[in-house]
Amino acid sequence: MDSLPPELLVKIASYLPSTADLISLRLVNRQYAAIAFRPLFEFLRFSGQRQDQIPQWNFGPTSEHPPSAGHGRTRTVEFGRIFEVVDEILDSSIARYTKTFVFDPAYYREGFWRDYLMLVENEMHEPVDEVEFGLDDGRGPDDWEAAIERVLEHRRTRQQREAGTVQAALTLWNEKAAEQKRNEEAIVSALTRLFRGMLALEKIEVKPWVFDGRLLFPDLESCISYAVDVQRRGSFPSTFFLDVLARALYSAKKRIKHLRVSEFFADKLYDTPATRHLFAGLQTIRLDVLHVEFLAEESRGSQVLVELFKCVQPTLQHLTIMAGGKWPQLPARGAHSLLKMLGEGVDETPLVFPQLKSLRLGGIILSTPPLLKFLSAQPALKRLEFSHVYLSTLGAGWPSLAEALPESVESWKVSGPLGHEPVDADGPTAYNWMTTWIPQELSGSSGWRGIMNKSGTYFARVS
Repeated sequence: MDSLPPELLVKIASYLPSTADLISLRLVNRQYAAIAFRPLFEFLRFSGQRQDQIPQWNFGPTSEHPPSAGHGRTRTVEFGRIFEVVDEILDSSIARYTKTFVFDPAYYREGFWRDYLMLVENEMHEPVDEVEFGLDDGRGPDDWEAAIERVLEHRRTRQQREAGTVQAALTLWNEKAAEQKRNEEAIVSALTRLFRGMLALEKIEVKPWVFDGRLLFPDLESCISYAVDVQRRGSFPSTFFLDVLARALYSAKKRIKHLRVSEFFADKLYDTPATRHLFAGLQTIRLDVLHVEFLAEESRGSQVLVELFKCVQPTLQHLTIMAGGKWPQLPARGAHSLLKMLGEGVDETPLVFPQLKSLRLGGIILSTPPLLKFLSAQPALKRLEFSHVYLSTLGAGWPSLAEALPESVESWKVSGPLGHEPVDADGPTAYNWMTTWIPQELSGSSGWRGIMNKSGTYFARVS
């Protein structure tokens, strides 16, 4: 082992299955301590949750692995006080080895508790579930009407029971929100110093802080922040975080290769020197988008995204657009076009990415002609993946798409519910007004051979 170069030893150490193994390796001697240090701390997270805390509402395409499953360190921090922990990270030398930086600090959004009360109000009108009846208290089952009325009465008095707690939460939130605004420039300055010290940084992941309000205020009956935030358009702070990080990277003259943004909201992204600097040179982009109205065929599209994607034309290799948040199985209503964000000019000419190798799309209803127009413009495109995707163009469903794929495409994968061919040309453009498509229906004469497994169906070209 001693004859192997240090770079190879670090690579070997990165395959150790747990953090405990890497810690044990560090105890062998000084040489192995240095080798284990890199994979142990190549992941750094600034989060509103603790490293040992189980993620809330951890499902869907934005789910994450349990903290104990991977290496790295999570530093619990509030957005308004990030500058208090940056020097600690820099002094510990952790930043030097950080390759992936995950950013989801505790963020106190204005209007959160107003939206919480709206959620509680809306829940009063939802159907009563049997599990709410409380029939396991030894009294035996009441009649159905009485049980339902008991549940409804409990719902009606919830706001009154929680009034004092919500008022205390609102007071704290207002103080924290004011602190965030007051300290924004200091936060950007601190992140700039952090990025200057991150010599190995390659990837940034941006996501919202998802928390259980009962951990902060135990008297609340239930309060998962994602359920509160998802009610209002643009309420998640991810795009704001992206802007802050872009400003810091720009000031630090630092570039990254990979970017992922969860709960991305296109309307709050701006075309600035900082965001152009952030996008320039990216090789991998993943945007998890809740609202895709900007991609609707009748919309004006997102000129900001068009300009920013121009910055990555020479370097982009992998692109993922996942719509629907944690519920990708429900594609957005209406036909959508990729060219609203990846095409320029009045005629929406597709942007060309000479190095683009793979494209993943999910949770959306797509118009087939713009999709094919974009795919055909990419000279190096090899792999495609579609998850919960419906094709809205009459007479241009999945078999037509398969036959028209450019010759550069070597394989493609489909998973989840799939559909095409509207059942009524005059009906709404919605997934439940389209014909379900089963991948096994694809004819062998299409030039593709399908292989099924648990994760979906892979298609490879027939030799």
